[in-house]
Amino acid sequence: MLISIENDIIMRYPKVEIGYLIAHVSVRKNDPIVENLKHDLGEYLQSQGLNATNFVTHPSIALWRTIYEEHFHVKAKTYRSSIEALLRRVVTGKEVWNICNVVDLYNCCSILSLLPMGGYDLNKVSGNIKIRYAKVTETFLGLGERQKIETKSNHVVYADDERIMCWLWNHKDSAETCIDEDSKHVVFFIDSFEREKVQTALNMLTEHLESIQCIPLETGILNQAFPQKHSNINFRRG
Repeated sequence: MLISIENDIIMRYPKVEIGYLIAHVSVRKNDPIVENLKHDLGEYLQSQGLNATNFVTHPSIALWRTIYEEHFHVKAKTYRSSIEALLRRVVTGKEVWNICNVVDLYNCCSILSLLPMGGYDLNKVSGNIKIRYAKVTETFLGLGERQKIETKSNHVVYADDERIMCWLWNHKDSAETCIDEDSKHVVFFIDSFEREKVQTALNMLTEHLESIQCIPLETGILNQAFPQKHSNINFRRG
């Protein structure tokens, strides 16, 4: 499997750094280790000086708001980056969504690193994965949505050979490639423009996955110098 960033994205965002991690996972409804992580998120954000009145001005949030509004031409208050949506829940006293141990875990790591993260079931992925601009003829079906939306050519997406996996870079994942109770092999992505932060987040995600009996198999970082990576992982589909 080839994982790559389209040249047009590199040209528009020359400092982009995309981390990826492939793992064998054991999906369960919940896990006490993950629940403890979720329980401590509010206190952690407070220790970082983040609260409901100021979190949107934090550089990690403001950056994506600028990209969404100035580059994607959508309202950031309506279409939020995944990290903003997560932080908003925690700083307003709500819990991170209860999906499953693996999804809840990477959401916790996203908050702890203040970087957007996503995860996709590799058994549902068709062919290669590319971070690219959407095509005007494409449609996207998001998690929890009943109707597909039409994409625009200025929208950055994650896509495999058949479909869009995540729309507006990290706004919403596809219902077609999501992690569920049958997932065995998963690829996680981390979006940033700072290599050191991506590497730290990859290390954190690796450590926490191991703590819930998942097995990290491969990690890497895509950027201007290395815009594509061939995954060495082979696994049986189905």
